[in-house]
Amino acid sequence: MSRAPIVVSAVEPDDADCLVGLWLASRVEQGASLDAASRHAADGRVTSALRRPETRAFVAKRDEVPLGFVILSERMFGLSDASDVSIDQLYVVKDARRQGVARQLLATAIAHAERAGSERIVSHVPAQDREANRFFARLGFGSSVIRRVTTTGALRRKILGGADVSPFDSVLRRRRTLRAHGRTRSA
Repeated sequence: MSRAPIVVSAVEPDDADCLVGLWLASRVEQGASLDAASRHAADGRVTSALRRPETRAFVAKRDEVPLGFVILSERMFGLSDASDVSIDQLYVVKDARRQGVARQLLATAIAHAERAGSERIVSHVPAQDREANRFFARLGFGSSVIRRVTTTGALRRKILGGADVSPFDSVLRRRRTLRAHGRTRSA
């Protein structure tokens, strides 16, 4: 007996329930607590993201059972003339992996990029996710940049060397210094 086909459909902000459930599963799988992920979903993070004009979401289903999703964004990087389609998130539930779900979602990404006139598709994959990195490498995605992230406050402290530091940051720095001195004396 053959399986039912995988059907990929666009997700609208007002009808994001199936996406929210999959997004929660992806967050938990990435190491977030279910409680924290649920709070983010309840405060409308998913639906507000879907309301951004450059963001599109698609869900793959088989027999009306959600199996995975892809979140796409159209972005202009740097001084480029054309926007690229960016795969911000791609997720397939564990039981549905290796069944063509991700390929169907990526085929939808290709169609979206072609409609948008984009010549490139960019994928954001966490460096520590070996399985996802291998998957995208097999499909021809190459590494182009290493994205390093910091907080605004941390960068301010490094750049300004302590000048223009908030009182809160001053207290934190003083506590850390005192703790460090305490450790060296007791050692």
